[in-house]
Amino acid sequence: MGRRIAIIGAGQAGLQLALGLASADQEVTLVTDRSGEEIRNGRVLSTQCMFGESLATERDLGIDFWREDCPQIPGIRYSLGEPDGNLALQFGGKLRAPAQSVDQRLKMPRWLEELERRGGEIVYRDLDLEYVESLARDYDLLVIASAKGAFGKLLPEIFQAQPEYSPYSSPQRQLAVAYVHDMEPLDPPYFSICIVPGVGEFFVGPALTLSGPCYTLCFEAIPGGDMDRWGDVPLDDVDRHLAVCLEVLERYFPWEAERCQSWRLTDDLGVLKGALTPVVRERVGRLPSGAPVLGVGDAVVLNDPLVGQGANNAAKGTTVVTREILDRGQGAFDAEWMRQAGDRYWETVRFAARFTNMMLSPPPHVADLFGAANENPALADHLANGTNTPATLFPWIMAADGVEGLARELAPVAPVGG
Repeated sequence: MGRRIAIIGAGQAGLQLALGLASADQEVTLVTDRSGEEIRNGRVLSTQCMFGESLATERDLGIDFWREDCPQIPGIRYSLGEPDGNLALQFGGKLRAPAQSVDQRLKMPRWLEELERRGGEIVYRDLDLEYVESLARDYDLLVIASAKGAFGKLLPEIFQAQPEYSPYSSPQRQLAVAYVHDMEPLDPPYFSICIVPGVGEFFVGPALTLSGPCYTLCFEAIPGGDMDRWGDVPLDDVDRHLAVCLEVLERYFPWEAERCQSWRLTDDLGVLKGALTPVVRERVGRLPSGAPVLGVGDAVVLNDPLVGQGANNAAKGTTVVTREILDRGQGAFDAEWMRQAGDRYWETVRFAARFTNMMLSPPPHVADLFGAANENPALADHLANGTNTPATLFPWIMAADGVEGLARELAPVAPVGG
């Protein structure tokens, strides 16, 4: 007999968990405050790029509905620039499996439909603590997978922050996003990561949106710096938003600006801006009544999008939690079980959190890493594939001698003369 499980949140974590459980004949109720139509007709939500392992979890569930239509990303191009706009170095790393990026305005409505098709129940309503308490009473397990909206403000009262994994008390980047058509492609069509130390970062890659193939752009400006230019630009002034994007590219990333001379926004809701403070919370929370709840996704591990791990963490982490729930059988979903399931979730995503936090304030040897990868294709590939499996970046990326050691290990072998 299936267990009765309630899930709050219809993002990557909440929906993928719900779909995995519904596929295994569990009685799933998903609670969200936005319908599929509202999401589809709303503003872009992110610039998610999913890598091989994460995509595999979707395909195992039969929910990657866009593989044939979505541009496939075979690798990552890294560019290290200087504050004057000069390009210091540039190299590419090949991914072992292609990545892809699907506009969540396409993805989440389709997944909501699929959840109902698989027997899940969806409740559309605003959240308050009284209702959340009722879910904890009425279901065998309550999982919180949302950090957005009014309910997100209650999370610090439910899930305690872990200071040892949460080094920042304020946003480390100001973010600006745009979805565009008619940007000149790279050959091969790599995802592009551009870094100017002391200024900020820029990321752009192929994606699929409501109107077809496109590019997603994400600017990460150090707060208060010269690149931090979107603060007084209203989101409904899309022409100005895009103009500021081009200004920043021409000033700091001119090699990318060259690709943007004919671009246009995909739609008037294809822009976004904001900031977040990275935080890691205990995976087991307590409601005011004392009832224990399990947290997944952004509710408990909120990363800056700097290295593109949010949706990937959600996919891989909730796959682990799905397995833990199913393996529990008819056993109680008590606080001790939640702690064990939460620990396994954290083991799955912790290296991504460490990698993100490190790159927000990169130590000097990261520049040495880029220099070595520029000369060593095997190291460049290893770095690129670390976005898929961040654990492979550790512990060597934490220290200069680790970078030097891996560079030597992966150095090309000179041919023996004869």
